[in-house]
Amino acid sequence: MMACGFLAALLLARWRSRKLGENPDHITNFSVLTLIAGVIGARLHYVLHRFDHYQEHPAEIFAISSGGLEFLGGFILAALVTGIYLRRKKLPTFKYLDILAPALMLGLAFGRIGCLLNGCCFGAPCELPWAVRFPVTNNYTQGIGCNAHNNSHYSLPYSYQINPDENRRPGIPPIITLSQDYYVFDFDGNPILKAPSQLTPEQLHEMQHGQYQMHPIHPTQLYSCINALILCLILSFLFRFRHADGQIFALMMIMYGSTRFIIELLRIDNPLEFDGMTISQNLGILAVVAGIVMLAMVQHKTQKNKK
Repeated sequence: MMACGFLAALLLARWRSRKLGENPDHITNFSVLTLIAGVIGARLHYVLHRFDHYQEHPAEIFAISSGGLEFLGGFILAALVTGIYLRRKKLPTFKYLDILAPALMLGLAFGRIGCLLNGCCFGAPCELPWAVRFPVTNNYTQGIGCNAHNNSHYSLPYSYQINPDENRRPGIPPIITLSQDYYVFDFDGNPILKAPSQLTPEQLHEMQHGQYQMHPIHPTQLYSCINALILCLILSFLFRFRHADGQIFALMMIMYGSTRFIIELLRIDNPLEFDGMTISQNLGILAVVAGIVMLAMVQHKTQKNKK
């Protein structure tokens, strides 16, 4: 889905750059660079969010195929690479940023569908009619060729309802309390949840459809997808009314930062860190502030040129 998002964003940005009289090949050139930078930044952001886990399992840091990319981290690094490219090529930076703004939101919409398919970025329990349940387990193939075999692990949303993150919601008990036959015990008597392959069909059925089934949750991935699509449409509509380069990108930062802050309130996968908020909420606030400053700078420059 990230690849689909990249292609959709690229096509939209190339179309708009051509419409504004710019060479669309520049879009293609730095888009490839920003794709690489975006993946690295998004993965780094995700790993820093879960540093305790990756400190114990460093080899998993590079396992991007199992999921784990966060948009804001990728956006920051990709923006830096874009700025460097535009500066070196002596291109109108703010004009190209405006071209990219709606395209970024379109690409993000596809990426959030990938989040839904992967099970990450999940929401808090709710009783709304559109609430969703994820599968108990995710199945995957391990090994290559004749050594390949099927394996499975608990999906992220279901795993969280069994063992909630104390950093995210301190003092909140597990939403699902499994009976003792779902655990094995170490020498100190500490319970360890059995792997899905160790459970009987009856136990798996109880998890999927019985008394231990997952509590419905907010489909925050879909909220984020719809939000990104709406922002793409709004920015595309406002594009024809812009009076100066940089306005559309500044508005994108303000709108996305605000809506991301709100959506984060419905998610429970990210830990609370600075000032009782998630990293994404803090970055969302910074994005809004940066967007307001950029908008003021553009407005000031426009008025100065008129004099």
